[in-house]
Amino acid sequence: MTTQPSHPLRGLVALDLDGTLLRNDKSVADADARAIADATARGLAVTLATGRLVTGTLPTARRLSLSTPLICADGGLIIDPTTGQALERRAISVEHADVALGALLAHGLIPYVFSADAIHCEPAGAVHRSIVDNWSSEIVIHPELARAASWRRPEGIALTAGLGGQAEVERASEHLRVTHADRFDTVHFSIGGGPVWAVRSLPRGCDKGDMLLRLAARLGVDRARVAAVGDWFNDLGMFAAAGRSFAMGQAPDRVRQAATDQLAATSASGGGVAEALGRLLEAW
Repeated sequence: MTTQPSHPLRGLVALDLDGTLLRNDKSVADADARAIADATARGLAVTLATGRLVTGTLPTARRLSLSTPLICADGGLIIDPTTGQALERRAISVEHADVALGALLAHGLIPYVFSADAIHCEPAGAVHRSIVDNWSSEIVIHPELARAASWRRPEGIALTAGLGGQAEVERASEHLRVTHADRFDTVHFSIGGGPVWAVRSLPRGCDKGDMLLRLAARLGVDRARVAAVGDWFNDLGMFAAAGRSFAMGQAPDRVRQAATDQLAATSASGGGVAEALGRLLEAW
């Protein structure tokens, strides 16, 4: 495991995973892996900041020998990359998760509960395994999700999700936003532009940017020396939090406009992380 240098850190860089560090085929470009190793050796703390759960994040972190704590579940967790244990957590209580599940079921959606280390669903949820395993390959199937005991832990859960058609998802999302805005931050979106849509409820105020600043404070890094690289709307929070931000070449216009820097590389080819780290090492 690579350790951080004993001298003061030059800065902290947070990398989104899917669409940023991970290419479309879920591999890491050799140029990006080399750039991360070089940046770490030259005094940058490199972390991952992702919507994935712990089990969906650790394999990549360990392949790259990252030693900086990781940001998982869209800012719900800061994780020790060596042990996989949570250092900080923002969670939905079990009682509030029950409320969200009730709303998802009432609107005809397939419900899922995301704990820190696994995704829980009913047998019907297995039909969308290829979708949800982007967050974690650890999927636990229960005869009846609402009655399952294994996800009902005192520390709460990371998020709830419901999958289904666009109309059903939009109605469920609107219901949760109108009636439970004090409990959750709810968003909905199309999965890859296809017919399956998703609605997700995160802990109120949960954001990659907030956890990135918390991590910077842990490491003693000034906000001006915090950078973020990403490609999607859930990266906007850390773009706003970081002193410098980089949007991948394929990012939507709104995301690219929110970043201080735009990258030429895309998730098809990879290389965006190397491009961003190169610019940072020149500036810092």
